[in-house]
Parts: sequence; structure tokens; C-alpha cells
Amino acid sequence: MIQNRLSRSKLLSVMLCTLSLGGCANSLPIFSELMPDSGPITTGSIFAPAVTLSTELNASDWEKANQALETALRPENTHEPVQWENKKTAARGNFRPLGIAFLQEGDLCRSFSAQIIIENVARAPMQGTACRSGASEWKISDVKRLVGQG
Repeated sequence: MIQNRLSRSKLLSVMLCTLSLGGCANSLPIFSELMPDSGPITTGSIFAPAVTLSTELNASDWEKANQALETALRPENTHEPVQWENKKTAARGNFRPLGIAFLQEGDLCRSFSAQIIIENVARAPMQGTACRSGASEWKISDVKRLVGQG
């Protein structure tokens, strides 16, 4: 009789645990319906696409420009502008490092100025910041046109 009660209580415990854990797999729409929709949720694991300098630069232009940007942003480069040119498209320009490299959210960053010339027409000068994590490539995180200059 005592053994029968123990097995019933064990069975009842297992059933209660199963029912309570089964609820974890279901969502309750009650709470989500009470909260206003604030649009898409942004998390820290999704990164915005890299900022571009100009939509006028094609892939081969950017390949040449990116090499110059990598050189200009090296911490040992103090102020020297680094020129680039794509002889196939006649696009050219330069990057000049500004200030010293700094840490931002664990990434190495550096400000720069840029000038782009396409079809012998200089575009407005730009100023921006590029960052990299470890030994990865520099990625431009922001850039703005300097209005009224150039």
C-alpha cells in the first residue's frame, strides 16, 4: 500500500513536471498584444553595412582606393596623404589620416579626409572615420561631405 502511494506520487510528480515544462515551448500572445509595435528589434549582433565614399566608384576603383585607405590609416602614418588611381577608369583621389588612432568599442579607429576625382571633376572633399577589429580590413563607419569646400 505504501509502495503503491509512492509510485503514484512519483507518477504525479513526473506528470506535473512534464506539463509545467511543456509550457516553455509555447508563447503567450497575451503579453505581445498588450505591447505597442515599435518596429523591428535591433540587436548588437547585426551590423549595418559599411558606408561607401561614393556610388560613382566601381569595384575596381574601390579596390585601388581601399589599398590607399589601408596605407593612410596605419598608426605609423602621421599626416602624409596617400594617392590612388585607377588607370582603367581615370578615377583617382587621396586619403589623409587625421589625428591619431583611437579605440572605440574595442576596435581600432582613425579619422581621415578623402578627395575623389572622377572624369577630371573633383567631388566635394569628405571627412570620415574607419575602424577595424584586430587584423581585419578597415571599414568606413561614417563619412560626411564637407560642404562649401573643394
